[in-house]
Amino acid sequence: MGSIFRGRVGAVAESGHIAIVNRLIDRPAAKARIFAARDAKERVEGVVYGYNRGGFDVLVEGIRAFCPAGGMAIENVDDPSAFVGKKLEFTVPPSKGKGKSIIVTRRGILERELRKAARARLKELEVGQRIQGPVTEVRDYGLLVDLGQGLEGLAHQSELSYKRGVKPSEIAKVGDELTVEVLKVQPATRRDRTGRVSLSLRKCLPDPWEEHADAVKVGAVHKGKVTGTTDFGAFVEIAPEIEGLLHISELGGDKHLKHANEAVSEGDELDVLVERVDKGQRRISLAKLTPEELEAIQKGEIDPTVAPKSLKPGSHVTIVIDRVEHHGCMAHVKGVIGKRGRAYLPNRELPDGSGDRKKSFGQGKEVQAKIVGKDRSGALRVSVKGRQIDEERKAVREYRKEAAKQGGFGTFGDLLRSKLDGDDSSASS
Repeated sequence: MGSIFRGRVGAVAESGHIAIVNRLIDRPAAKARIFAARDAKERVEGVVYGYNRGGFDVLVEGIRAFCPAGGMAIENVDDPSAFVGKKLEFTVPPSKGKGKSIIVTRRGILERELRKAARARLKELEVGQRIQGPVTEVRDYGLLVDLGQGLEGLAHQSELSYKRGVKPSEIAKVGDELTVEVLKVQPATRRDRTGRVSLSLRKCLPDPWEEHADAVKVGAVHKGKVTGTTDFGAFVEIAPEIEGLLHISELGGDKHLKHANEAVSEGDELDVLVERVDKGQRRISLAKLTPEELEAIQKGEIDPTVAPKSLKPGSHVTIVIDRVEHHGCMAHVKGVIGKRGRAYLPNRELPDGSGDRKKSFGQGKEVQAKIVGKDRSGALRVSVKGRQIDEERKAVREYRKEAAKQGGFGTFGDLLRSKLDGDDSSASS
């Protein structure tokens, strides 16, 4: 400071800065060295001595070169004067056209350094690690979060909230600080030079499934609100940020619906029962309660928390007739609520000599039947005839066992009569 410096004016910048050199410059030789470095893809050193509206003035080999604003830094330059007087390394990109200007840039150097730092940062990350960083970009499919050293991670839309269908723009904006958890770290490849990091925001939030554990138990009864409709059912909120699916077959009754909005609308309130819970996939299947079923639950006639017996083909159940059609009887399995217990008893599965079906199998009548399968709608197909056949076979097996114990004496008719006599004597007593 204060020392005297003698030299020649090498260049004057638009910003008012002057570059002074203390030696004679052989411009053709200087240009030749710069172009030789370009062809060899080597770096050159230069001193930033000024700036203008488009970029920066740089002194390289004693002659003026131009660095575009986008080539001086990765991010936007807010204060160009901060670079004045700095000696930096540049690369010389291939020239376009026959312009006399010498163009230099630092962008390729900075990007390589950034990738190197990002790869080093990537190696430091571990699955389950929690990091705080600012949001750098909001996209339709998620949020990009700065993890430091030029590394960004993506918090996908599905990992932003426990609530279904939330939009990234509703969660955060650029610059907001978020705490995220590392879900997956994918190492760098040739196609992806910095690697990829998958993040989760919701893992850092209170888990509604833990806060409302009772609400997601099988058999829990709720008055839920419809939050969305699809062609396969309606989503119903049963607790804050917890939704279950009410299948479309639960909504139409006897009608075939193409879309759930033909039966319900967003905001409608429905009485539902938690039928199945998949904690791993965070899925809840719901059953719609009829007023009669809800009343029976409230009176204690039905305990929805008790798991029903097996409803697999071959199981014996008690069904309650709901109505009689010309082709058979519509019914439901006693004690089973919703679609799961819906049953159909076709005419051919009725016992021979049933007579007037409306008298023998009137509405509300309880009938013993066997599950033989399911139809296209998901309803159980049951058979009274099939259960009778099973009982006859069981009686035969019991006869054979009894006969073996008694040394083979008697006939099946004798055993049947003895059982009938036993039943009559127990009934008279």
